[in-house]
Amino acid sequence: MITKKFLFLILFIISILSNLHAESIKKVNYIESSSDDTLIIIKNEEWRNVDIGLNFKTIRLTRGKGKLNIVIKLLKIEPELIGTRVIYNPEVPAINLKSIAEKNGAIAAINGSFFDINGKPLGLLISDGQTINGKIATHFLYSGIFYVKDNIPRIAYRENFSPIGIKHAVQVGPLLVMDGKGIEGIKDIHSINYRSGIAMDGFNKIIIYATDTQYNGVSWHELMQLMRFPDINCLHVLNLDGGGSTQMFISTPLFSDYIEGKTGIPVAIGFYRR
Repeated sequence: MITKKFLFLILFIISILSNLHAESIKKVNYIESSSDDTLIIIKNEEWRNVDIGLNFKTIRLTRGKGKLNIVIKLLKIEPELIGTRVIYNPEVPAINLKSIAEKNGAIAAINGSFFDINGKPLGLLISDGQTINGKIATHFLYSGIFYVKDNIPRIAYRENFSPIGIKHAVQVGPLLVMDGKGIEGIKDIHSINYRSGIAMDGFNKIIIYATDTQYNGVSWHELMQLMRFPDINCLHVLNLDGGGSTQMFISTPLFSDYIEGKTGIPVAIGFYRR
């Protein structure tokens, strides 16, 4: 027979374990960096629901010594409620992400693939079932492919990808995390720049992220760590075209946010109400 004293002890232990779990999330207060300055987390916001099927958060960091802050914005998307398209916009000159998203009726979007000086997309690109570029690039940078098959978004190594039956696909990279493990051997992994990317968490939700271009950038090595924080929990993380192309757009009746880029882009990944 369970006594009151024993029951109290069990409840006390459960309470302690719960608090320890919460503290383990809160106490992630720095990111390992190759630079002389520790990358310190100033504020890691809680996820907040901003519309049906959409959750948003911001992480603010600094390298210390009075340097500018780093701001990373993340949007978590529920694929059951929100559909995904790879958008190809061949306009010359290329237009910004906000214009592409509004033109195509997307409620959220992020910049996509690499492109040449003439605005031609580099790497495999399939949009609305049409193959824009059928060549799978073999350069180390193009190691991953984000695609949609049977209305389910996925991230894969390029070697494991088949274009059969695919309506949307974009080849970019490098892959930073696959199956919860950081990818080894990435060149220039400690270079700092504006970054954007797309990821899948442990519950098969999409997470798009971008560094706010009004502040400083981060390295791929730092993103590998950040995207595996307990409250983000990404299994697969794929880098998108960063630098001046870094852009992220959100616009719903309840919430809006826009990270403005430095250049027009020909490819975006857009998200739509089902």
